[in-house]
Amino acid sequence: MIIKNANIFGEIKNIRIEDGKFVSFPEYVETFDIDAEGKRVIPGLIDTHTHGCIGLDTMDADFEPMCRFYAEHGITSWLPTTMTASKEDLLRVVKAKRDFKGAQILGFHLEGPYINLKYKGAQNPAFVRNPDLEEFKELASYAPIKMISLAPENEGAIEFIKEVTPSCVVAFGHTDCTYEQAMAGFEAGASCLCHTYNAMPGIHHRNPGPIGAAIETGAYPQLICDGLHVKKPVVLITYKAFGKEKVVFISDSIRPAGLPDGVYESGGLDIYLKNGVATLKDGTIAGSSSTLLDCVKKAIEFGIPFEDAVYMATETPARLLGVNKGRIAEGFDADLVILNDDLSVNTVVIAGEVFS
Repeated sequence: MIIKNANIFGEIKNIRIEDGKFVSFPEYVETFDIDAEGKRVIPGLIDTHTHGCIGLDTMDADFEPMCRFYAEHGITSWLPTTMTASKEDLLRVVKAKRDFKGAQILGFHLEGPYINLKYKGAQNPAFVRNPDLEEFKELASYAPIKMISLAPENEGAIEFIKEVTPSCVVAFGHTDCTYEQAMAGFEAGASCLCHTYNAMPGIHHRNPGPIGAAIETGAYPQLICDGLHVKKPVVLITYKAFGKEKVVFISDSIRPAGLPDGVYESGGLDIYLKNGVATLKDGTIAGSSSTLLDCVKKAIEFGIPFEDAVYMATETPARLLGVNKGRIAEGFDADLVILNDDLSVNTVVIAGEVFS
């Protein structure tokens, strides 16, 4: 495949793709498959934390419509993110078929069940438990577990972290950990914060908590950049403190994403979507109704440069996961998105094939 006149961060280039990889950028081409006509071309977006969309949830284990929806919105690879649930339900999910046309499933992100009840958020408290290495190994025997979010203060967490890293990214989330407990977890091999600021202690000048520990150790902070979970000034603070090389934009989208206002279910709990805001009945924010591309657009609206906003949804998550994606460069997987002038999706290419 050859794409001509691609505007890659301000440079007009021709792109040659073979066997699902970017192979060269010839100065001149006689024939071509797609004329990008100078439109912006970016790497395919990678969502490391998303639960659902269009009425479906990862826990439903029905991934074909979800893969299509994500691809239609510029996400070319993703981690289906589970909820705090029973072992039986988690096994059902990781055993499900996951090779479908559309956004590629790279593996799973287990959000829980090894979390702190105090910061359970929209997670079901009935299934909260301490880390269980044998349970984890059984789940991982059926599908790659690329990420797990847990509370490092829980009994057995440090030993668990040492065992599962580096093959699985460990993030701290739904946690009441202190700075010291977070530092111990990072030293054991953890490298990420799950939806930073949400469901964890905030940063204080005498009690820096997990966020302070993450800054000190150079961890990757996931950030829901929808303008609701984290307000503009804090998005900018995080961007400046960690840099584009560490901040990982996520959608944390749930079942109502792509649907109108109404009452939906997630993890056995009722979710109320009103004016694009998803909450529990008591008003607790419960995931987002945004796509990852929406979050990139919001970051740009907040004043983050276009290239950096895209970087935090492509190259940074790819590096965190250790996958050969996130860049339009020789040898990388040929996942890309051609954008219209308003940053809506024009064309999506996944593994060197046009998605339609």
